Amino acid sequence: MLEGHLVAQEFYATLLAQERLDDLIPHLQDTFLRDYLGPGSPWEDFSSLADRCFYDNALSLRDDCPDPTVADLFLINGDYLNLKNALVGSHSFPFRPVMLSTERLSAIAAGDNNSLPEWVQESGVATLREAPDPASLDAALDGAYLRHLLAMGQSLNNPLFFQCVQERVLARAIAVIWRAVRLGAGLRNHQQYFLPLGEHTLLLSDLLSASDTRAWPGIVGGELGELLEHAMEFSEDEQVSQFELMSANRLTCDARAGAYQTAGPERVFAFLVALYAEMQNIKLVVCGRLNRVDIDLLRRRLRVCHG
Repeated sequence: MLEGHLVAQEFYATLLAQERLDDLIPHLQDTFLRDYLGPGSPWEDFSSLADRCFYDNALSLRDDCPDPTVADLFLINGDYLNLKNALVGSHSFPFRPVMLSTERLSAIAAGDNNSLPEWVQESGVATLREAPDPASLDAALDGAYLRHLLAMGQSLNNPLFFQCVQERVLARAIAVIWRAVRLGAGLRNHQQYFLPLGEHTLLLSDLLSASDTRAWPGIVGGELGELLEHAMEFSEDEQVSQFELMSANRLTCDARAGAYQTAGPERVFAFLVALYAEMQNIKLVVCGRLNRVDIDLLRRRLRVCHG
């Protein structure tokens, strides 16, 4: 079973304890990365290598699923990153296409707005291309991506998926807006291009209208509001990343319910959530070590994982 190859939390303590980067490789051979590592594997490209490992595994599962939508929940982020490159005229598409072929992306990169998918045209991206504004384009693409996730979660007609996708979208939306506030970006872009986001629209509009982010936990309420309040106890530079970490951990814990199914899409979902967390953790450790980040800081930023 694929779940049997996922590592437990204790694995990262061992990984962090290695004194030399080369000493990491024998331990990484016990992970899904074993087929991607070789004697000449370049450390500087490790993040891309780990991303490719995740996408390849998700694509393999997609081919075996009667309904590919479960895997697509994890794969369309790559489509949107490819699309962002195409919209600024780049023909470099780092992620393997799922919903947007390389030919279609190349046409978009060449300026063909008719090749834009319907679910992106509605966001006003074509108009933004005529007068490039990076902040507005980012807001429009983020909104289109999250609306796409919401639609996919609803189409699956499954309580576990619906709850997890709804919470994932809301947490991601809060982080996007919070980061824009921190950067001093004009929030009018988010009112105009980022929204609407289904049943979250009114709540997010209230956040955008609030003059002080310290009011946000009360506006959001519930467990997510509590995570926001907890994140605000950290230094300003860490608040958004801590909120993202805590909300990601919550998703991982919620998704574990699917692992107890003997078969079916819930089990695929739970596995992909766990594999994604594992790849993010390994990237954190390896890239952190490459950049001489304090080991205690890396340890605090590790995500909850399988087991």
